[in-house]
Amino acid sequence: MAHTRQLAAVSNAPSRWIRALGLALALGSVTLATGCKTMDAAPSLKDVEAVERARFQAWIHADTAAMRPMLGDELVYCHSTGQCQNKEQIIAAIGARETIYHKMDVVEMKPRAVAGAVVINGKLSIQAEAGGQVSTFQGIYTDVYVKRDGRWQMVSWQSTRLP
Repeated sequence: MAHTRQLAAVSNAPSRWIRALGLALALGSVTLATGCKTMDAAPSLKDVEAVERARFQAWIHADTAAMRPMLGDELVYCHSTGQCQNKEQIIAAIGARETIYHKMDVVEMKPRAVAGAVVINGKLSIQAEAGGQVSTFQGIYTDVYVKRDGRWQMVSWQSTRLP
């Protein structure tokens, strides 16, 4: 008889463990539902894509007011020419129309979430004017967005003109 009770206790052990796990999961769900701070959800790649496309439009229209909240204060923006600028420098250059972007068409855009940030690898077809010279070319780029105060901001840009 004692042997039968021991077998019953052993055979009930997995079901007790499963019930304990279920209780822990249920308590975790209640904790989440009541608003306890947990890790942020994975970044929405579609949201970042929308910001990226809006940024290209702001460049075309030289809309520095629209650009400002899209750019992080520590931005390093490296053009395909090799020139690198910070946030204030790029905003001033676009506002002064040093380079006039007539067209920035997205050929390809591949965003991916990496450690809470979003890295985008893309390809653009660009028509720009500098010093009275209009040029049309394709370029590839990599940029990085981070989310701050509920909005996505670009903190790094590096582009290369394709031959």
